[in-house]
Amino acid sequence: MTRALWVTTEPPDRDLGGGSIREAYLLEALAREMETHLLLVGSLEDARTRGVLASVTELDLPGAAPRATRAGRRVDDLRRVLVDRAPAAVVENRPRLRGLVHRLDTLGPFDLVCVEHDHLGPLVRHRRLGGGRWTLTLHNLPSERKRHELTLAWSRRQRWLYRRELADARRFEAAMVDAYDLVVVPSEADAAILGLEVAVVPNGVDPARFRPTPIPPDPVLVFTGSLNWQPNIDGLSWFCRDIFPIVRRCVPDARLDVVGRHPLPEVRALATLPGVELRADVPSVVPWLEAARLAVVPLRIGSGTRLKALEAMAAGRPVVGTTIGLEGLAVEDGVQALVADDAATFAKRVVEVVGDDALAQRVAAAGVAHARVRFAWDRIGRQYVDTLLSLVQRQAR
Repeated sequence: MTRALWVTTEPPDRDLGGGSIREAYLLEALAREMETHLLLVGSLEDARTRGVLASVTELDLPGAAPRATRAGRRVDDLRRVLVDRAPAAVVENRPRLRGLVHRLDTLGPFDLVCVEHDHLGPLVRHRRLGGGRWTLTLHNLPSERKRHELTLAWSRRQRWLYRRELADARRFEAAMVDAYDLVVVPSEADAAILGLEVAVVPNGVDPARFRPTPIPPDPVLVFTGSLNWQPNIDGLSWFCRDIFPIVRRCVPDARLDVVGRHPLPEVRALATLPGVELRADVPSVVPWLEAARLAVVPLRIGSGTRLKALEAMAAGRPVVGTTIGLEGLAVEDGVQALVADDAATFAKRVVEVVGDDALAQRVAAAGVAHARVRFAWDRIGRQYVDTLLSLVQRQAR
């Protein structure tokens, strides 16, 4: 049987954040077709995923600790753009990479090695001569994230730094496409940005887990996502400070439930604002989606696709999001979701959904059909495995 190795620093797990969810479903799909082993920095808690794997190797490898002082962080920024010339995540994960390389040498040969996330991309430099095929999944493009951050930068120093980081990220992405046998991205938009032949395997949703329920009448909004991920923090902060106050002027009893894991202090500070409630580290987002009238996806940074949007649509909740927040999902504004990119328009769309039952139900119904038919994990898993099987078979021939 074909032997595959999956390498990641993000535990595959249905109950964690977007990347962990994606990895759990696709890793299991792969394990049903090949003898699949997992090399993980961290621990695997999802028993269902563990049950289909041939072996699990768990390593305790901390990343580089961030500097405690602002001056120290600025020194690191300068070293990164003037000396390292690599994305921040790549630099920060070099200690982990060394540990992974050491363990990789002990695991034997594999026909296929699947590396997850840009920060482990340099692992390919340690592949064995004559070894199997190597793939890299870029869950989002560091260059796009940096490009969005550049448009939001407010100081001359930030703009100078982000321009250099953007150039480094683009150079890094091109190098990874050259080094790997195949690079996988979650959206056609990401593939077009790379401008090279890559495989598009979108994010998905589990229709058995997220089922449509009647839309509640109460003006409860929900935001779901990892609360230690900077694009989520930026979008949530923008919504709470610039958009939600407009909503509450029109709907005074409106409430926002912020649901996610590992909230950083700046997220906890948002929970002190009127109408904002933090629901941290809950076992499942499903009850919070069911209690909400609509879901918001106000992201201004990032690429790929957002699982939070797909899950809300599959659960029968109308979604209001930005162009970036709904990117890659092929939604039509006013049909499967409502799109707004400035604070006033976003607030207006939210108020419309709160006050118009017919609109809420129409958008929700279209979203349900769109998510459950086009983005079911079973369908996407089959597509992913077929892509990898084709890659391995080409090598065998």
